[in-house]
Amino acid sequence: MKLNSKLIILILLISNFNFAQEQPNDFKSIVTFSTFSPLISYAPRWNLGYIRKVDKRYWVGLELGYGSKNISVNFAEDGGWIDNDYKLFEIRPEFYYDLRPKSKLKHLLSLELFYINHSDKFKNERYFNIENNTYYNYDAADYKRIKYGMNINHSLIYNITTKLALLQKVGVGLRSRDVKYSNVVNQMEDLNYEGPNSFVFPVNDGFLRNEGKATAFNFNLDLKIIYKF
Repeated sequence: MKLNSKLIILILLISNFNFAQEQPNDFKSIVTFSTFSPLISYAPRWNLGYIRKVDKRYWVGLELGYGSKNISVNFAEDGGWIDNDYKLFEIRPEFYYDLRPKSKLKHLLSLELFYINHSDKFKNERYFNIENNTYYNYDAADYKRIKYGMNINHSLIYNITTKLALLQKVGVGLRSRDVKYSNVVNQMEDLNYEGPNSFVFPVNDGFLRNEGKATAFNFNLDLKIIYKF
């Protein structure tokens, strides 16, 4: 009896998913909520966005993000990635092209621009100056990071209901980053430290410790909860 009940529930869930995929695409607007930005980012923030369909193929969107220590819910504070004065603001305009306007499973190609303003204050840490190739220890310092660039993204929209869906996004692009340390207290050159011994994953590519300007490839990955209306 229990097995039959579970089977019935599974059939209902699958039927509901299929029904959602078969509904007409009569929505004009989408509200988005990023799940990756607050949960798995070294610089956590809450991102909300709005997307508007211009016609069958062209969509435009804008996403805003804000982060601070008081609203952080992930591992960043415990891992020393953010401190008490952590603040981050982000803006991302995006231009979409619907590759399959008649398909129930949406495939979107998009050009995304982004700008990030990130500040914090750190104590009893070290940083690396890119220009003179030197590590410094300090007692306290103000940290500032400006990052901007562009991504080419591919997104898939998976319908859960006629209104609710998931948007999976993968992209690659270029970014320029400028990190500055200021108001440094008791700065001293560290002659013994030789740098990290382990591989640094691209999402954590020295943005906290490397002072100076750098341009490199940018990788983008996100899973958004979206509401269509």
